[in-house]
Amino acid sequence: MNKFVMRQRLMDKVLIALFPISLFSVFLFGWRVLVVLLVSNIFAFVAEYLFIRKKKNGKVSSAAFVTATLLALSLPPTIPFWIVAVGVIIAIVFGKMVFGGFGMNIFNPAIVGRAFIYVSFPNEMTINWLKPFTKFPGGFAAWQNSNLLTSATPMMNIEELQTSGLSKLFIGNIAGSIGETSTLLILLAGIYLVYTKTAKWQGIVAFILASVTFSALFYHGNPLPFLLSGVAMFGAIFMITDPVSSPRNITALWIYGALVGFLTVLIRKYALFTEGFMFAVLLANSFIPIIEFGLDKAKVRKK
Repeated sequence: MNKFVMRQRLMDKVLIALFPISLFSVFLFGWRVLVVLLVSNIFAFVAEYLFIRKKKNGKVSSAAFVTATLLALSLPPTIPFWIVAVGVIIAIVFGKMVFGGFGMNIFNPAIVGRAFIYVSFPNEMTINWLKPFTKFPGGFAAWQNSNLLTSATPMMNIEELQTSGLSKLFIGNIAGSIGETSTLLILLAGIYLVYTKTAKWQGIVAFILASVTFSALFYHGNPLPFLLSGVAMFGAIFMITDPVSSPRNITALWIYGALVGFLTVLIRKYALFTEGFMFAVLLANSFIPIIEFGLDKAKVRKK
């Protein structure tokens, strides 16, 4: 495998952090989600390899598998396999390779792929949800739960969760995208990434503070359901901390995280799209050069 893959320690640690979340998703929704993960990773490998095969190095980066896993975990468990393949190809090709490959992209590749799927296939992304298994062996003994959800997901029922349902949102035995349900596992993954210096904590904290503040203002109630539902915490831990598409400067990172938090609340509240995080990240990614330029100019003026 090392003949075709360029191992990257930081990316390998992200994959380690994602493993418990992936395992729990199999328990919740069945073995089908494992196939979603496999399809995503296989097509990510192929897409990147076709671009770099004639280069001197000629190896697929570990980052490609991180992108593929993040994308797969952000999708509904009922997503058709061919849509997964299309999404991850878009993520690798148009989210990374068109900019020159690893380290050159300005947008988070996984978010690029998810946004494309969300806009292109809205029914597959927003209508079909599975009821999670709640008792062992759960999904470990099934392909998937045969019971489709007949009500809205927590993300769509956010105002009804102001005073109830927080424990389910925190533990994760709820309907939702494959890897976004368990805030507990996501937070533990975040602690691991920060402890191993794989991720910087400033962007995460800035996002949480901004999300809590503006959701309390916009929704006039308990901000926790907003923070614990949808892809918010999953994205905060794994996508805001992306070392390539996030700012290097710590001050810029604080501003970036806060901007993503504000835009997520704004889009969720007033736009047609229920899940605003992915659009918030893409918009904030485009503002990073302006933020860093402004901070550099401020430093020059002080001198």
